[in-house]
Amino acid sequence: MLEFAAQDRALVALVPDPVAQEVDKWRARNDPYHEIVPPHITVAYPPFVPHEDWQAIRPAVARFLDLQQPFTIRLHELGVFDAAPHFLWLKPEDDGALSRIRSRPEESIPQYVPELPYPYQAHVTIGLFESREALLSAQQCVMAEWKPCSFELNDLVYMSPDRSGQWCVCSRLHLGGTAVNA
Repeated sequence: MLEFAAQDRALVALVPDPVAQEVDKWRARNDPYHEIVPPHITVAYPPFVPHEDWQAIRPAVARFLDLQQPFTIRLHELGVFDAAPHFLWLKPEDDGALSRIRSRPEESIPQYVPELPYPYQAHVTIGLFESREALLSAQQCVMAEWKPCSFELNDLVYMSPDRSGQWCVCSRLHLGGTAVNA
């Protein structure tokens, strides 16, 4: 399975309640990390900006987020990453806003944005599976019961695991606004 290190950091969109509660019903069944990482959409993957550089870099991140007004995300469609481990996820429908946000740190602070071995796909993970059969079985269950839901995305957060491995919000950055410490 995946390993998290103390130096891991990420820029993410947290899924707010009550949508997070619906997502967590599936994550509790299928995601071994459901108790240490809240439901989220990763924008910049670990190892994003180190803690010691964050205060200097945060204004630049806030400036590019200031260009994006809050927007609605709808979670309806399921997707899979069919590799080991196999991932089941919800696809955010957002008219490309998350991809546009993702491109800004790639352009403005590329030294802090790891190159992905695959094209960026915004997603909310709801399960990790050792076998394709388990993935397909869970996918059928979720498809039969999932009710589409939406939420307004107003901010992104800079997150990192604490000493116990629990991912915590270190800083909150508002869309169309300014950065605020968490």
